[in-house]
Amino acid sequence: MVERKYFPDENTLVKPPELTETTAASLSIDLLPIYLTQIELEILNLLLFWQTDLAPKYIENVIQTVYIFDRAVRPEIREAYLSGLVTDPFLKKFLTLFLAYKGLIDHPHITFAKKIDPDAERRYITFILKKEYFTPDDKMPVEKKKLKLVAEINKIISKPLAIPSHRAISNAVLDLEGGGYVRRKRMRAKTLWNVDPNFLQMRMERHRQIIDEFTKLKNESKGSTKEERERDATAILLEKYSPALLELLGIEYWKYLTDKEPISLVLRSMNDVQQLTRY
Repeated sequence: MVERKYFPDENTLVKPPELTETTAASLSIDLLPIYLTQIELEILNLLLFWQTDLAPKYIENVIQTVYIFDRAVRPEIREAYLSGLVTDPFLKKFLTLFLAYKGLIDHPHITFAKKIDPDAERRYITFILKKEYFTPDDKMPVEKKKLKLVAEINKIISKPLAIPSHRAISNAVLDLEGGGYVRRKRMRAKTLWNVDPNFLQMRMERHRQIIDEFTKLKNESKGSTKEERERDATAILLEKYSPALLELLGIEYWKYLTDKEPISLVLRSMNDVQQLTRY
């Protein structure tokens, strides 16, 4: 399990040549959600979430897993599952478990648990999901299980929504390095990745600016309670800045606007990753 640390203050798309040669220091951080691809944003959010050295395999595992979790609940997959078009037994059982885990369907075989303990069904489904899909066994290692889910989901989902491959993720990390957002570190024979300190400093400064703006808006709000004033201020920030930018800056707007959730798959699914996997 990765331990969260903090540094001190110190599918990829083809980009225009001038962008790939531009460093983080010369590009406004506010423009990143426009110029970075979704995979690049997800990788950057993952590195910013932990702010420690991450191995390439860990990055790949988490990125592919959050895409699996997102695709599994999309209408395209759910309709195929409910209409009986999902024929692969491995994927079919995963969808049965995961959709029940997310509360989107009732599990056909363990509804008895609801009568015993309201949380028993979810605990049991979590245990089975982790054991059968994210734990190695005699029949299949974890990597093979994950790649089988990727392959089977990609057969059903539309091509633009395909779960990214090893190559796409590796290329995205290299593009982030070229932009000055992440850096590599060699430890013996291993390569590790972390957030570039200069970019992190830039991000911290922009974070402080928006927090100051949030505080000002909250003080100007006519809401009668602290919660109302926080909601008012957050709603104004979301009108001014994109959710992707606020997420990149560590502004957790969904904690104030409970009808919202992160658009980043990493931020939306990290709790599920930690609950279900051993990454």
